[in-house]
Amino acid sequence: MSFEPVDIFVGDVVGDPVEGVLVKVYDPTGSVFYAQATTDVLGRAAFLLETLTYTMRFYKFQAAFKQPQVVTVLTAPAINQFDVVAELLVQPTATDPRLCRCSGYFRDLNGAPRPYLDIHIINAFSPLILDSSAVVASEVHIRTDEKGYAQIDLIRGAEYMARIEAIDGFQSRCIKVPDLAGTNLCNLLFPIVERITWDVPGPLSLAVGAEIVLTPTVYDSAGVPLLGTAQGDVQFSTSASAFMSVLVGATTVTVRGIAPGAAQVLAVRSNKTIIKIPDLPVGGQPIDVTVT
Repeated sequence: MSFEPVDIFVGDVVGDPVEGVLVKVYDPTGSVFYAQATTDVLGRAAFLLETLTYTMRFYKFQAAFKQPQVVTVLTAPAINQFDVVAELLVQPTATDPRLCRCSGYFRDLNGAPRPYLDIHIINAFSPLILDSSAVVASEVHIRTDEKGYAQIDLIRGAEYMARIEAIDGFQSRCIKVPDLAGTNLCNLLFPIVERITWDVPGPLSLAVGAEIVLTPTVYDSAGVPLLGTAQGDVQFSTSASAFMSVLVGATTVTVRGIAPGAAQVLAVRSNKTIIKIPDLPVGGQPIDVTVT
């Protein structure tokens, strides 16, 4: 027998790579543990294994796999690459076009599901008429199940006060519901700036002394568009101030050419009070700019 390189590729149902899947390798009976690895951004986990038969198990929060899966490692020149399909959680949606289904999972400090977490939702709007029905002041109580899952339907575009169970009582959060059929409940409770769309897509080209006025739309992680340029939540800048300047107004970002060269319009989150893992950059940026 010899040791051979083994590559495991984990993709979703359409073949896109799935990062962060823990792969554990066992003997054919599943009783002897040999090794483990976690898939990278390309959905791959690498091993060096003897030419034997193994069972493998796969773990990722909010994903399902066929368990276990049996693989046989062969001697070179055979290529020991095995593809695995992950069925990722599909965000549920409300059937009522006026409502947004807010759903998600909660964990404890050990990363395990957080069961029976109490969340109270209170409307923060005045009484309104919704399709000839009156919506009056009320409070709704939801609780996560044994898997740490909870969901609730809320009025699209409405604002609420959420009270979440904490060690010393309840933590209060002001939330705004996106105009969507469904969203992640955790992102709704703890939103961060996620992406930006622009009225003029890049790459851009302008002459020295010329200006281009851009209108961004900044979205949080729940899908809610923020006001104007979302000052206080996101910071816009230039990658090369020698070539280009960036002036941020209430609703627009003005790019001005200073000298011939290449630069980028950058955007980063200002608010660091909520930490998200993985910490991905703001989508929709940078924008490449060429000054001539």
